[in-house]
Amino acid sequence: MTPNGSTGGRLEGKVALVTGASRGIGAEIAKRFVLEGAKVLGVSRSEPAFDDSGPIARMRVDVSREDDVRAAVERAVETFGRLDVVVNNAAVEHEGTVEQTSAEAWAEVMDVNVRGVFLTSKYAMPHLRRTRGSIINISSVDGLWAEPGLAAYCASKGAVLALTRAMAIDHGPEGVRCNSICPSYVATEMLDQFYDAQPDPARARARAAGMHPLGRISGPGDIAGVAAFLASDDAAFVTGQSLVVDGGLTVGRAADVAALAPGQ
Repeated sequence: MTPNGSTGGRLEGKVALVTGASRGIGAEIAKRFVLEGAKVLGVSRSEPAFDDSGPIARMRVDVSREDDVRAAVERAVETFGRLDVVVNNAAVEHEGTVEQTSAEAWAEVMDVNVRGVFLTSKYAMPHLRRTRGSIINISSVDGLWAEPGLAAYCASKGAVLALTRAMAIDHGPEGVRCNSICPSYVATEMLDQFYDAQPDPARARARAAGMHPLGRISGPGDIAGVAAFLASDDAAFVTGQSLVVDGGLTVGRAADVAALAPGQ
């Protein structure tokens, strides 16, 4: 049964490959796709958070390794018979300005966040062409603007947006759509680690929520719902777009509730 109570989902009969699917946004997208009727191969470098059963299969994959990616695409097609949707979600983050970022850290961010999108899309494309399928790249608002101390991450997410547009132009005539989702702060383990490193984690959480006009940060489900839309036929005329899902963060400056609190 789908979230709206119907027995048929928007993704009924579709097969999806989701990278970075062991936790956070990727895990939620995999689960939402299944609720919408899809079958999913979820891949990750770490141990997946769901069982290898039913409509979700799993596979340990490093998206920066060409052989791993090729094998994952082949596994999806062999297991489910086709491939309709690719969600490029796998990502890593290293903090630092360009001066503070080591060459090794820069290479890892680019290998996972950009090379991974390239490789997965490259090997999936022949199958997506047959099904007139869709690629969904999880970028970030940091691909549209910049946050201090995230030089490599911002650069990688900007590259994902440019690659999204290039693939939309190149493969649209073949019936393949390609779009990006640009989330802001999402309640994931990665964000929790950032909060926990602050002198006052509770205040850091309140400040993050207060930066968003809607008064909260997003949950992984907020992103998964948008991904389900982009993967569905409801988005059949949407391609080359960078869909911002940020609670209004990038619209303009919002009141910082923590800064306005008494005694702060």
